[in-house]
Amino acid sequence: MEGALELEELEQEERPRLIATGVLEVDKRLGGGLPPASLTLIEGDPDAGKSVFTLQLVYGALQEGFRGAVFVAEATSREVLERMEGFGMPLTDYYLLGRLALFTVDFRVDKRGAEKIISRFLDYVRHCSRYDLFVIDSITPLIFRFDEWKVLAFLAKCKELADVGRTIILTLHSYAINEPLRWRANSIVDAQLRLRIEEIGKQLVRTLEVMKVRGAVRTVDNTASFTVEPGLGIKSVPVSKTKA
Repeated sequence: MEGALELEELEQEERPRLIATGVLEVDKRLGGGLPPASLTLIEGDPDAGKSVFTLQLVYGALQEGFRGAVFVAEATSREVLERMEGFGMPLTDYYLLGRLALFTVDFRVDKRGAEKIISRFLDYVRHCSRYDLFVIDSITPLIFRFDEWKVLAFLAKCKELADVGRTIILTLHSYAINEPLRWRANSIVDAQLRLRIEEIGKQLVRTLEVMKVRGAVRTVDNTASFTVEPGLGIKSVPVSKTKA
C-alpha cells in the first residue's frame, strides 16, 4: 500500500504541466492541454467565446503554478476580474498575490505605434523573470497595420521566445487573417485553435477546431462544441445535442 502511494506521488511529480480548460471534451481535443514553452494562436469569429476561452486557459495555467501577464485590448483589469468571477473562475486572489498581471493596452494606433507596441511586448517577454505565461487578447488591430511578412516575422520572434521557455498565447479575429497567411502561421506556431459560432436548431453553439497542438495525438474528430454560461464558463455540448 505504501509503495502504491509512493508510485502515485512520483507519477504526479512527473505529470506534465499542461494548460487546460478543465472541460473534459475540450481538453481531450487538445491532447490534455497546451504544452508549456509554446506559442499558441487562437482565432475566432466575433462572439465565438474567444476571450472567455483564452481566460479559462489562463485560469487553468494559474492553477498549474504558472505566473501570467495578460494584455487586453477590449477590457479593463477590473472588467476582466469581474467577468471571470461571474463565470465561477475567480482570478482576484492570483491578481492580488502578484501571480497574475493585467495590462490594458490601446492597440488603435498607426503603423509606427503598432511597431512600438510589438517591440515593447517582445522585449518585455524576453527580459521578464516574474512571469512565464504571456497573453495578448487580441492582436487583430496590430495585424491590420502590417503586411503578411511582418506578421510572420512577429510570430517567428514569439516562437524563438517560446523555444527558450516562454509560454505565449495570441488571439485574433478570424476575419483578420486570410487562408494563405493562416497556413504559413501554422508552420510557425506550436498550437493553432479556431473558434466558430454556429446556429444548430434554435441553439447557438460555439465550436472549437484544433488545427494543431504540438505533441498531441491526432484524433479522428478534432472539434468540440461548447456554450458559455454564467457561473460555469465553458460547458461542453454533447454531439447528440448538436446534431438534434
